[in-house]
Amino acid sequence: MSRDPAAAVGKARRYVRLAYAALLALLVVSGIWHYVEGHADAAALVVRALPLILFLPTLLLERRRGHIWLTALGVLYVVQGMLIVSKGGYSVLVFAEIAAAGALSAAAFYYVRGRGRLDRSAS
Repeated sequence: MSRDPAAAVGKARRYVRLAYAALLALLVVSGIWHYVEGHADAAALVVRALPLILFLPTLLLERRRGHIWLTALGVLYVVQGMLIVSKGGYSVLVFAEIAAAGALSAAAFYYVRGRGRLDRSAS
């Protein structure tokens, strides 16, 4: 049974969008929670979410190279979450952010891989 490359790319694209939305929502919720609790300023929310927001055009225009960078950004968010946990910041939100960032990184990787195969087969 052979897989349709276009269907695989479409499925990966949906997963990227879902993981992106989940991570962005978690970053906003945790930023608001930290602000309300007095642990951080409003600028901390902007600093944590801005890199992800800057990749929105890449996501909407389906740029392959941008998805490569989105994979790296997902890994950085995973590392950030691990650092928070290592400093004693055990929270359900942190573990959810780590999971969402890992899912974003993996989904973006699979999108890049599938899109590369699709582009090679088209040429």
